[in-house]
Amino acid sequence: MNAAPAAAPAHVRPAWGVVIGVMLTALLEVLDTTVVNVALPHMMGSFGATPDQITWMITAYLVSTAIVMPLTGYLVRRFGRRVTLFVGVVGFILTSAACGVSWSLHSMVAFRFLQGGFGAVLVPISQSILLDAFPREKRNQAMAIWGVAIMAGPIMGPVLGGLITEHWSWRWVFYINVPIGVIAIVLMLDEVGGTPPEKHVSTDWTGLALLSIALGAFQTLLDQGHTRDWFESGFIWTLAWVAGSAFVLFVVRALGREHNIVDIRLFADRNFAAGNLLMAGYGLAMYSTIVMWPLLAQDVLGYPADVAGWVLAPRGVVSAVMMIAIGTWLAPHVDNRWLIGAGLLISAYASSMMARLSLGADMFALIAPGLVFGFGMAAVFSQLSTVTFETIAPEKGADAAGLYNVMRTMGGSIGIAITSTLLVRREQVHWRYLGEHVSATNPRLYDWMAEADIALDEPNAPARLVKELFQHVQMGAFNDVFWTIAGIFICLAPCVLLLGHRRRAV
Repeated sequence: MNAAPAAAPAHVRPAWGVVIGVMLTALLEVLDTTVVNVALPHMMGSFGATPDQITWMITAYLVSTAIVMPLTGYLVRRFGRRVTLFVGVVGFILTSAACGVSWSLHSMVAFRFLQGGFGAVLVPISQSILLDAFPREKRNQAMAIWGVAIMAGPIMGPVLGGLITEHWSWRWVFYINVPIGVIAIVLMLDEVGGTPPEKHVSTDWTGLALLSIALGAFQTLLDQGHTRDWFESGFIWTLAWVAGSAFVLFVVRALGREHNIVDIRLFADRNFAAGNLLMAGYGLAMYSTIVMWPLLAQDVLGYPADVAGWVLAPRGVVSAVMMIAIGTWLAPHVDNRWLIGAGLLISAYASSMMARLSLGADMFALIAPGLVFGFGMAAVFSQLSTVTFETIAPEKGADAAGLYNVMRTMGGSIGIAITSTLLVRREQVHWRYLGEHVSATNPRLYDWMAEADIALDEPNAPARLVKELFQHVQMGAFNDVFWTIAGIFICLAPCVLLLGHRRRAV
């Protein structure tokens, strides 16, 4: 269903101040998914919480985001884009401040749930505003700009979180959102465009309830599964049953009705369906690297938390610069399927570079794969957004953006859950394998102890041996995880052929 140019006059093109403002709000929302992770140990001390308890703060944010994000199209149709955007921004600012003054874990979880709900609409609306702000032939540039903010958030999160908690207080992780949010509101006081709100919008409250239950249960399953040993837990089995049943009922109901809370018929569009599949897969692998990269630097190679966060910074800079360059100069002349495919293979190569690291790796050995990965991200992210929305009508932009971004979010959650579990299980495998060689009958053990200057009669010799062995176990497990991530990128590459061919602009 190709969008006709004649439909464009229904939209007022937003001013540049609005474009910058919505990008700031989108950056804040994405940033808050990772910026608090570094501050978790400090929060545990403030609230007297255990590691299992404090993770509910993250779960609450992700669950509410997953529930509200696909509803963006309905909210825009019902209340208009301007009202929905401003309510989302103001609500996000107020709940951020409330998180900063939280007095208990329960209050923090409640405020984080509200924060995620208000912030969920910001990313899809920012995408639809950028699509309106640029003419169709320059959507590559629009999605490049949007991609910079969406990619910068997760990468900046660990760095910013580490600096704030190290030099100020964990509460400023939330307070910092207030002045930036106010600046964004001032910039967005101009017209944000979009179609006027509809007076009568058919609402399927039953469908809304089913979708909310399905997404909420599934996100909770992903976030809590690792700490509860997955399907060894009755709680996880219950969540899986609830999520699966509610989703099936929602789809059956949606296909049998004319008006639904979420327009799943958009997936009948080939480009949109294939683009969402690729985005979910790319988010699965890409967000996994964002989590695993600093963990490797900190837990295995011994870098401090703030330094480990900076490992991702060069990758973000390269990605931002190349997104703009590709979107402006290269994409108008090249079939973007080739760019996306090349980006996936470059991402696979960067992951394989990480998979070949050893305990002797220096800081540049960690940064170099990130520089390569930045090129891959730039080639994939903005171009995939462009081709996915190429055949979506303007009046369906908010609905499509909501679904597209929830696929990205859920893909990232699935990836983090899978790789976190894989890391622990591969550690067990490597521990058993290497442990078999630690015996009094292995002459190489004595050779290694002599090289490491460990004497058998030292009181701390067993402890030093175990520490060294565990470092090798961790390194082997991280290598396996990055090989798996590289394999995911390679498996995604043929899926590019599912996308329709887009004619070159010139």
